[in-house]
Amino acid sequence: MGMDTSSADSYVYAKASGMLASSYVGRRAVKLFSVRSLQELWTLVSDSEVPAVPETILAKMLELEARNSFVSSYKKLISNYAVPAPILVSLLHFYDYDNLKEVGAALCFYEKEMPDIVDTSPFSMVNYSKWPDIKQITKGSPLAWYDRVPLLNEQQKNDYRLDVQYLRELWQNVGRVNPSCKDALTKLLLEKINIDNVLWALRLKMYYKMQGKEITEQLAYSTDQKLSGDIFVREAMKVLDWDLSNYEQWKTWRYAELLNPHEEGEVWTVDPRWISNAHKREYVSRALKTFHLYPFTECPLVCWFIVKRNELDAIRTVSEGLRMNVSMNRAMQMAGVTEDSNG
Repeated sequence: MGMDTSSADSYVYAKASGMLASSYVGRRAVKLFSVRSLQELWTLVSDSEVPAVPETILAKMLELEARNSFVSSYKKLISNYAVPAPILVSLLHFYDYDNLKEVGAALCFYEKEMPDIVDTSPFSMVNYSKWPDIKQITKGSPLAWYDRVPLLNEQQKNDYRLDVQYLRELWQNVGRVNPSCKDALTKLLLEKINIDNVLWALRLKMYYKMQGKEITEQLAYSTDQKLSGDIFVREAMKVLDWDLSNYEQWKTWRYAELLNPHEEGEVWTVDPRWISNAHKREYVSRALKTFHLYPFTECPLVCWFIVKRNELDAIRTVSEGLRMNVSMNRAMQMAGVTEDSNG
């Protein structure tokens, strides 16, 4: 049984603050990248004993352990509320959307065993106990449209629809948060969606040689109308036709501070990975700062989720780097972590 909102706000803020203080985020994230082995990484991020298994298995177990620990901690935090705010439950729903992608793919390939999914109970949108009946799994939920096993060529379309539906659910519920923190959280979410759309548009253009309308069809919109002025795609639409190698054009972009460096006389091309890493640092830094600005609202837990999921990504990056013998400096770059990270 959860507490009333006021009591839960106070308790959760104190609890989440303590958990963030010991997290490997900001400057402390560098500590993750100082480990020399998967065993050392396990000891750093888990209280349990290191399993005596081969490295490849240990890497997978470590990533699952870290993910399950993150989700379990978040569920415990929001369970302190008798009725958690919709935005807090929506964040957890990310894993239901992701789970359904895995379930759809497994059934498409006639797999007998249910894939490894994230346990979102008691906040699950769908009924996983009905495996392998996809129609019964999603019945009565907002995902009831996903009612048959997809063909191989339908998976991408279904995954796109799931991604967009998740963003729209978040967007709808961020509009229902406490008025005192609504502007801050709205701006944080909207910038993230816009930058993600820009990055997706750039990758489609650079790596898949797509153009114009072909790219715009792949972006995430806030409505089914897919208008060019849609609030989710405004930044992507602005840069869609820009020359990828024209720095003079790109330096006028609203988010020019995220661009890879330009040196006079040197050949320059916009780098989506650089933008992604720079934005990741800025996004997490802002979430860390925003966490403390509106203590007795939904804001701290939204920010906690952002920051801790970034920590989870960093743990995965270190694990994969160790398994594949990638230098930790390179792994840090891939994770968007620097020695002077904020926080």
